[in-house]
Amino acid sequence: MARDLTIQIRLTKEEHDTIAAQAGREGLGVGTYLRALALRSAFESSDTPRGRAFTALRRAQERAKARGLDRLPAKEIDAEIKAARATRGRRG
Repeated sequence: MARDLTIQIRLTKEEHDTIAAQAGREGLGVGTYLRALALRSAFESSDTPRGRAFTALRRAQERAKARGLDRLPAKEIDAEIKAARATRGRRG
């Protein structure tokens, strides 16, 4: 069950503007963006199945970006997923 928890932080205008700009690029409000960052950090540092999944996702995203796969059109993304699944099926 979720609990209500309020955290108050002090930000300079510059810090707030920087965070707000990034949150806006992600389509989120500042509070939601900061909550997502905190949760991601907590999960990634935890040695639980969920934590390991977050870490693996982060690594996959970084590898995709390094290979330029973060800019593919939808058809090419689907092809990459299909190829990865086929490869995974042969290994397992």
